[in-house]
Amino acid sequence: MKKAALLLFCFSFITGCSSVKIMNLDHAKKLVRDYYENGEYDNDCERILNEAERKIGKIPLQENSTVVFDIDDTVLSNYEYTKQLGFGYNHTTYQEWVSQCKFKAIPKVKSFYEWLISKKIKVVFLTGRNSETYSGTKQNLFNEGFNKYDTLIVRNEKERNMSAVEYKSAKREELTKRGHKIIASIGDQASDLEGNYVGIKIKLPNYLYGIE
Repeated sequence: MKKAALLLFCFSFITGCSSVKIMNLDHAKKLVRDYYENGEYDNDCERILNEAERKIGKIPLQENSTVVFDIDDTVLSNYEYTKQLGFGYNHTTYQEWVSQCKFKAIPKVKSFYEWLISKKIKVVFLTGRNSETYSGTKQNLFNEGFNKYDTLIVRNEKERNMSAVEYKSAKREELTKRGHKIIASIGDQASDLEGNYVGIKIKLPNYLYGIE
């Protein structure tokens, strides 16, 4: 489901019959490293989430006002894991990181989460991770200070082949039928924010991979 953001490999196979100009892979990786490590990523997150707080602050809140969070690269950063693999992905090592609770909170998102809790807005974590990651994910969230929330939702066996949009839209509909008033959704992928029952769309940057 994950696809490396550095899809230059794909283009490299067609350079002989294409006029597409391709960036050197090492240079592309350097640009990604610089973006994440020189403060630009943090600055973009802060700008986006400050604007989200401004918008949410204008909404009349109800008892079940809820914000839905994605997890990977929305709440917990995959950057160090991805960097260790040369900006790649391996299912086995990723599962090891999940079980060992090694992912760190994204600081500005943590502040945004705490702001929502202070406003008595409910938080739901809705991730594309599979059911076997539930315990590790829950513990990782707790370790990083995300210990006040309504629900943590992971994919069950029957949902594994659903697209991200289909799966997350269905889960948001279920939440709504249970009485949640979804006022905003936050994610790092466009697919986190498509479909119904989204509310305010809060899109964080991700130059590591894409999920359809």
